[in-house]
Amino acid sequence: MEKRQYEALYILHPHLDEESASNAVTKFEDSIRNLGGNIDRTERQGRRKLAFTVNKLNDGIFVLTYFTLPPDKITDLRQFCKLSEPIVRHLISKKVS
Repeated sequence: MEKRQYEALYILHPHLDEESASNAVTKFEDSIRNLGGNIDRTERQGRRKLAFTVNKLNDGIFVLTYFTLPPDKITDLRQFCKLSEPIVRHLISKKVS
């Protein structure tokens, strides 16, 4: 099956230290690779204030990842994000060329 390009913006819990945040990013990237995808680029955008309170949090660590993945595996990646404790919110969208 042909792979499509996607981008994922996810917010990590703000109380994570640098090592824990790096581990969470690595686990996210590994889950993409385990599903048969490739990582194109990851941008750690740092700690930012949220537009509204989420789970009693006012800020978070933003990470943007560009990747390719077979379309039938996106559901599995979304499930991983929901079950991953360090990820507060996530948004995965198909990249428009």
